[in-house]
Amino acid sequence: MHPILNRSLVLFEKRHKGLDRCQNILHNISGYKMKKILIIISVITLGLGKCLYSEYKIINDDVIKNNFLIIPSIDFSNIKTDIKASYTNSIQRVGDFSAIPNYAFSYLNQMLINAVNASVSTIDCAIYSINMKDVPDALIAAKDRGVKVRVIIDESHVYPKADSQIKKLMQAGEGIEVRTLRGTRSYGVNHNKISIFDKTLVITGSYNWTFQSTYDNYENQISIRHQTYVKGYVDYFEWMWSKARKIEQGPSSELPEGYYGTPPQSPQNMITLNGVSVPLYLFSPGSNTENKIASLIDAAKVSVDAVTFTFSSKPIADAIIRAHNRGVKVRFLEDKDMAKASSMAKMVFDAGVPFKWMGGRDEKGAMHNKFIILDGQILATGSFNFTTNASVNSFENVVFTNDQTIVNAYSSKFGWFYSQAQTPGEDEFEVDAARSGDFYSDGYVKETE
Repeated sequence: MHPILNRSLVLFEKRHKGLDRCQNILHNISGYKMKKILIIISVITLGLGKCLYSEYKIINDDVIKNNFLIIPSIDFSNIKTDIKASYTNSIQRVGDFSAIPNYAFSYLNQMLINAVNASVSTIDCAIYSINMKDVPDALIAAKDRGVKVRVIIDESHVYPKADSQIKKLMQAGEGIEVRTLRGTRSYGVNHNKISIFDKTLVITGSYNWTFQSTYDNYENQISIRHQTYVKGYVDYFEWMWSKARKIEQGPSSELPEGYYGTPPQSPQNMITLNGVSVPLYLFSPGSNTENKIASLIDAAKVSVDAVTFTFSSKPIADAIIRAHNRGVKVRFLEDKDMAKASSMAKMVFDAGVPFKWMGGRDEKGAMHNKFIILDGQILATGSFNFTTNASVNSFENVVFTNDQTIVNAYSSKFGWFYSQAQTPGEDEFEVDAARSGDFYSDGYVKETE
């Protein structure tokens, strides 16, 4: 049942029980007075129904186009709805996240800290890398005020040696539980950068909790508030949590491709691009993400703006070239150091696709964004680099939106990046011929950030 309809029915049932308790009183009221009371009850009931319908409409195109806006603020904290049913059996309070921006390209560390500080019940995080104290300290402070905190960290950042900030979380005591997760084969990692606050707000993007990400790289984060998206991310976190290892279990042995099965899947046909259904989100491994992104590139008719840190996916490279060849305006941007050694970057460049590269905010930094804008209508962003490894072996996420305000903001930022980037010379690529065969054709380049 749709969550909104479920909320309405729960409220109606509560009010109906209240009416039942009034029966004895009503039986002692006769004739004329009874009729007047029944008329009043009917008017109130009709008014309540109209209020609920107008305040909580079933999801439609207008609502989905504003899919990151805050939903109407009626307090349902004392009611168990079916969006909560899959991940909690208890009544949960919700913090005030109205001050958290819908997206950001800077001050990302503070954006997370503010969300942590506003949380009152639960915080769930899946993160690749941590070496900065700010977010861990905020999580410990949240634990101390009674917030339940769970953290999934990439296994390679715990074993054989964990950073001091990770150790601090592991040793924080009751109220914070840390688990580790690895991908499949030797290439796969937990590359997500997801934080879920009070099961109401999701923040995701390219940002790790590190000094380089904070001060040197170009990064982005996006806030997700629409309950359909939030439920998907909550379900994905629970799916990962059930597969992650407790610290006392130690590291996992290498796992075969496909070991984890299929993650939660997005509802279909809620947003579209030129008649093609666009998922609300894609979770790896197990969702065939690279080929689904390639099919959406194939659906573009006007423009494709794409930026990635690493690039080794031939399906995405082929789709980019096809778009260029059919007259779509394509602009492709990659981190300079990673692009130099990428055979897919060289292939796209050689095909005549407008291609540029750049570094980060300073010489130590990287162009670490991974997002794509299709026809100026659809934005896809998250942790997913354009690699087969990200699709097949690693834990990753991509969120899609047609919220025009957010799409426009990312389009503007991409335009600025592209204006600052350089077009490489033919001789500037350093693709190793020994690595341009099987190593790049299967896309298994281990994520490094």
